Amino acid sequence: MLVPLPTPATPRESATEGGASTRRSPRESSATAAQGIVPHDLAGTLEPRSLCYGVPTGPGWADCAFLTEPGGVTRSLARIARSHPGASPEVAASYLANWYSAAVVAPAVASYMLLRRVPDLNPARMSLRELDSGWYDRTALHGPAGTVLADARAVAGGAHPARPPDEPARPPDEGADRVVGDLAALRGVLVDEILTHLGPFVRELRGRVRLGYPALWGAVAAQCARAFLLTERATGDPDAGRDEADAFFERAAPTMRARPRWHEFVHRGRPYTGMRCGSCCLAHRLGDEYCTTCPFTDDIERERRMRAWIDTQGHGALAV
Repeated sequence: MLVPLPTPATPRESATEGGASTRRSPRESSATAAQGIVPHDLAGTLEPRSLCYGVPTGPGWADCAFLTEPGGVTRSLARIARSHPGASPEVAASYLANWYSAAVVAPAVASYMLLRRVPDLNPARMSLRELDSGWYDRTALHGPAGTVLADARAVAGGAHPARPPDEPARPPDEGADRVVGDLAALRGVLVDEILTHLGPFVRELRGRVRLGYPALWGAVAAQCARAFLLTERATGDPDAGRDEADAFFERAAPTMRARPRWHEFVHRGRPYTGMRCGSCCLAHRLGDEYCTTCPFTDDIERERRMRAWIDTQGHGALAV
């Protein structure tokens, strides 16, 4: 299994079926995102997790402002410890770092790649649905506004009224997009949103367990890298996600330490990109195997297992 941490019982098909989905036009994708409708490509890329817009209600939901504070972190760690008997505090913290960061960064990275839009990741304006195991299966963005590339907004017909150049930018909770002029600027917003959201959370974990910042930020980096590679489900391009990830990590350094390295190979005539994490998630302490992405797995074994994983997926298979 390539996911570097165990997840709750979910049919494997839900995470891998479908392959490269039919791409919507930039106009349709950008407009539906601005209206709060999750485009098909975005939803498919995020499986088995899901995304919704609005303030959620119902069991299991908690806003990220609580989940990143001491009380929320304590509760989440306790859930993981209960569902994984024998997990040390370090293992529980590593699981939480991976699971929480994945639920935050995956929608942001996928939206950036597929819609050229970066959602507002303010913890007070996001919620996650937490299962009894401590794993998060759904992300809610309280509002659809964020930061959008000027060209993408123009193609979409301008989902929100344009702001005059001399008018101060309105905060995202007023429903207006921020607009940037080029992809490098939008990528910078993506990096800043992720680091700003996750910085206090990582510091809280660091103060509790004997895991250093390279290990904890390495967990975040692994989930960012995986999110970039998973966009191939929609784009069909094995290089786009990797190239954008490289540019992302260059901008995120030195805060996001121990970034993954790529493992490229050809399987049945098609090029694939897998990854070798920059830090260990510690899952092997609860089982008999190291993860395929683990830095302690040698390249020959990693590639053998990636090939086997690809062959279980059918059409549109990926190495992650």
